[in-house]
Amino acid sequence: MNWLIQIETELQRIRPNENPGRIRTTARRVAGIAIRHYYNNPSNDMLAMLHTAANDVALPEEVRFAIERLVARLDANFKSPSVDPIGDAAYIVSFVKNSLNENS
Repeated sequence: MNWLIQIETELQRIRPNENPGRIRTTARRVAGIAIRHYYNNPSNDMLAMLHTAANDVALPEEVRFAIERLVARLDANFKSPSVDPIGDAAYIVSFVKNSLNENS
């Protein structure tokens, strides 16, 4: 299945007034699918790939920051560092799409 179709399928699972935890999980899956495609890595361990990408100095700083916000643990009040997890994931997807277009 095309990675962009996988991403669209994940995003369609979000419902209005969705639980913030479920939105965050979906955003992490979306970002993981994009990063898996970027690295051409067949692994299904999306979180491990995101952690690796967060430390990849070859990636632009803003992409790494978006990844870091998505993989960061919740704080003591169960708040995520990412105030817009879908926006962070979309930023990562956009970077991957643009990078692959430049390299083709």
